[in-house]
Amino acid sequence: MNPEPSLASPPGPRQWPRLSSPVMRLLLIGVLLLLLNIPIAMVRGVVKERAARRDQASADILSAWGGKQSLTGPILRLPFVIRTHSQTSDGKQVEQTVSDAAYLLPRDLHVQGRLEAESRHRGIFEVPVYVARLELSGHFDPADLKDWPVHPEDIDWKHAELLLGLSEPRTLQADAAVKWDGQVLAFSPSTGISQHVIASGIHVPLGLSLEQVLGAKGSDFSIHLSFNGADAIAFSPTAEQTEINLASGWPSPSFDGAWLPAQHSIDGDGFHARWSVSYLGRDYPQRWAESIDMSGALKKSQFGATLAQPVDPYTMALRVLKYAVLTLVFTFAVIWLVEVLSGQSVHPIQYAMVGAALCLFGLLQLSFAEHFGFTVAFFVAAAAVVAMITLYSLSLLHSVWRALIVGGVLGGLYAYLYAILRAEDHALLGGSIALFVGLGLTMYLTRRVDWSGLGRLRVGSLS
Repeated sequence: MNPEPSLASPPGPRQWPRLSSPVMRLLLIGVLLLLLNIPIAMVRGVVKERAARRDQASADILSAWGGKQSLTGPILRLPFVIRTHSQTSDGKQVEQTVSDAAYLLPRDLHVQGRLEAESRHRGIFEVPVYVARLELSGHFDPADLKDWPVHPEDIDWKHAELLLGLSEPRTLQADAAVKWDGQVLAFSPSTGISQHVIASGIHVPLGLSLEQVLGAKGSDFSIHLSFNGADAIAFSPTAEQTEINLASGWPSPSFDGAWLPAQHSIDGDGFHARWSVSYLGRDYPQRWAESIDMSGALKKSQFGATLAQPVDPYTMALRVLKYAVLTLVFTFAVIWLVEVLSGQSVHPIQYAMVGAALCLFGLLQLSFAEHFGFTVAFFVAAAAVVAMITLYSLSLLHSVWRALIVGGVLGGLYAYLYAILRAEDHALLGGSIALFVGLGLTMYLTRRVDWSGLGRLRVGSLS
């Protein structure tokens, strides 16, 4: 009688070959980290595309309202002729003339200005714009022409004019006027033949004689200007002593250019800044001939204020993505440590799911930031991703305690990342410390792991 054949045991779950080795699993995680750079790059492309759309929306607003404004002047232009005499071979005297012009800067210039700032929207995008209301005053001194090698009778006083440069004169309002020694004069468009000195702006003819242009004691002037602008305003120090006082209700200015304010204050109601600039620090004199191009030096000397956005969501989103790989490494390291120390197996596909959720953080954060600002968006996106991964880890690791460890580390990592992002100057220091501490903890927790085996602990386990 033949023995009754034994019943075969039911097939168990399929085992992935050689994945039980901690070293092999670590290598697979490394490959997965490299592959996850693809969705990170895709998210980065989305951020750049949204930033380009923002820039286009800003350009549309600026084309109608006005862009960054730079003010140069006022500058006094005095046409003159240089007369030379020569003798021909037959003994006749011949007079030759060469036309030129002198550009004269004021002895002092005072600007009192206020920027009435607001935000203009195009869809979800916004641009800071302003209406600038400026009062310019100063004095031209005829002593600055005493040693000029031109006789007063050779100056064409009839065509003397006052120039005022403005990068976008089309935004000027109708009340622009100059008071020259008590006489109110109207501005005319463009700067005429002086475009190689001042590219764009306005001018005003001053008179028919020396006394009308520059009296014995010089001439005082005052100019009232109102014009539109956006983002920034800049000034050129076109006087022996230039004083600029600028105020606005915009709470987050940035001061830049060749000179910073001598005094400034910023609070919730806006800012006030004062510049005091001497002609000794610039690269052009108080006067020069038209044949000498000073346009580059004038532009180089500009200074002013920028109506900065508190936080640019697209710049911050790109900075967040710079730390995406670091976030992936830390999160995967925690899960890997938990599974090695507890003996719980996590499949590479499950690692990929966690990595996909972490990659989605950048896109989620940007979508919220466009509507609610960076800070709110960051914490909402972080809370959503941490909650998702914590709940997913509960099914992976089969332990509330282990899932809370993963979620707690990830939450702390996002909090640390936020601190690094807000302190840009210390980002490298903060990131280096985080990597060092993470590596140290990994070395400590795995000090008892038998790497030659299958990840068994020599002593103890993670329950």
